[in-house]
This record gives sequence, C-alpha cells and structure tokens, in this order.
Amino acid sequence: MSGPEARAASPAERNQRGDRLRRSVLFVPGGHPRRLEKAPETGADSLVLDLEDSVAPEEKDRARQLVADTLRARALGEAEAIVRVNAPGTPHFAADLEAAVAAGADAVMLPKSQRADTLAEVSARLDRLERRLERAPDAALRLLALVETPAGVARVAWLADASERIDALCFGHADFAREMGLADADASAGVLLHARCAVAIAAKAAGVSPIDCVFLDVRDEQAFAADVALGLRLGFEGKLCIHPTQVRIANDVYTPAPERVAHAQRVVEGFERALAGGSGVFSLDGKMVDAPLVAIEKRILERARRAGVLPGGGGC
Repeated sequence: MSGPEARAASPAERNQRGDRLRRSVLFVPGGHPRRLEKAPETGADSLVLDLEDSVAPEEKDRARQLVADTLRARALGEAEAIVRVNAPGTPHFAADLEAAVAAGADAVMLPKSQRADTLAEVSARLDRLERRLERAPDAALRLLALVETPAGVARVAWLADASERIDALCFGHADFAREMGLADADASAGVLLHARCAVAIAAKAAGVSPIDCVFLDVRDEQAFAADVALGLRLGFEGKLCIHPTQVRIANDVYTPAPERVAHAQRVVEGFERALAGGSGVFSLDGKMVDAPLVAIEKRILERARRAGVLPGGGGC
C-alpha cells in the first residue's frame, strides 16, 4: 500500500462508516468485576473494556474471561461494547481478538495503530474469525484505531483507509508525548496540539469518526470541560474518558445545543425550498448556502436525533 489512494473508500462506504454516536468513550478496566458491573450506569455512549494498559501481565487471562463473560451476559445496556485488545505482536493479542469476536463485542480498539498493513492484517484476521465462529455478516466488528505513537501520527492519513472496518481514529496523547520525549503532556499546545489536529483532519478526510484524547486530571471538571470544548472546535466528535464523572460533561458538550439544532433546521428547510424553486443555492442571514454546507447541517441534525434531542432518534 503506497498511500491513502491505494485503498480509498467509496462515498457509499464512507456514508456507512463513522456514523455511530460516540460523544463519550469510557475506558473500563477489564480486570475489575465491580467496575464492569457498574459501567452501564455511567451513561457513556461507548464502553471500552480494557485488556491492555489497565491489566497487569499476570492478570491478562483472568481479565479476558471477565470481559467475555460480561459481553455474553449482554450486561452493558445500550452502550457500544468495545474491547481494547493487546497490540498485535504481543503474546495476548490472538486470544484477545478471538474472545472479542466469540463473546459478541461490537468493536475492537487496536492500540499502537501505526501501520496500514497491520490494520489490514487485523481486519483479515477478523474476517476469518467471524466466518469460523459463524458471526452474522451484518454484525461485523468495527475497528477503532488508537493512534498514540509518532509513527502513527506520521502515517495517520494511511490508517483510516486500511480497511472498511475502520470506524474511528482515536488519539492517545500520553503515549505519544512519552515517545516524543516530552516532559509535559499538555495536549492544548505545541506538537501535541499539532498531532491532535492531524488525527482529526485524517479522520474527517476519510469519513470516519475522530475521537479526542483523554484528560488526565480527573478532579478538575472545569479544565476537562474546557478541553472537551477545544476538541469540539478542532473537529472531534467525541472524547476518550477515564473516569465516570467525565462522561456527563463529554455528552453535554458533544450534544448539539438547541440554538445549533435550530440553525441546522433553518438551513435544511431553506435548501429544500430553494430546490423546489429550481435553485441549488440560497441566502440565509446574508450568507450563501449550497449543498456541501447543507450536508454538514444534516449531520448535525442526525447527531441530535441520535442523542435524543430531536424526535425520531436516540441510541446509536
């Protein structure tokens, strides 16, 4: 694969990707039964049952079984069930991936995503597992690529189109900062902000969801809210969360505000009137509006429906 053009998804494919509501994506340690049990009560759109960083090496097998049991029990309510597996090349990767498929996960988060060919190989492996385990074709697992290394950020434009399964690019700024040799992991400035923007741009270019990095100070809700708002301005559509108290704030920020929904409705209604009159453009509040802008506003309305703040929506 020589570049993004080597496996560019078609517009039809892209319209089916990255369309799940993931305002809040909460990590849940896979080795803690109580946290797994309480996770649905947080209200997170997506729950990442973690088999990687939060699990000690000697606890990997036990955590995998706990996560599989949780998935089989359908104990996560309406939340998207994501399993963060250990990275390809580690001793636990194959067993993690098979357990996620067999137990009925909705998606897999792949850490240290930095090569398109590796993502393609994981996707092919999922193809084989789903056939062997007789998983329904319409229930194919999605892949969330966690971009958390300089190599991953440098190649991020290649990652989103590595497979049709790729549904989101997530930024992991802490590991990125460590590999860059940075003493400060402030993702609001410097090269960390640059990398954060690169992930958002690459995801938007490929038509998949950009999911913003974690915020490490779980006690400072005001600073967290400011960081979520910055992510929204950068083009992200959701936030990785590491504590249940962060979920409500992320959901609030990433739910379209009433005035934003009202504006989107005006744009779509105005465009429909323009089309009925034989025109593909119209003026609203002194500004010209055409089809690409209308498409953005329609996406706002769809997110509002999925968030339950417009009739006809709710859920994923």
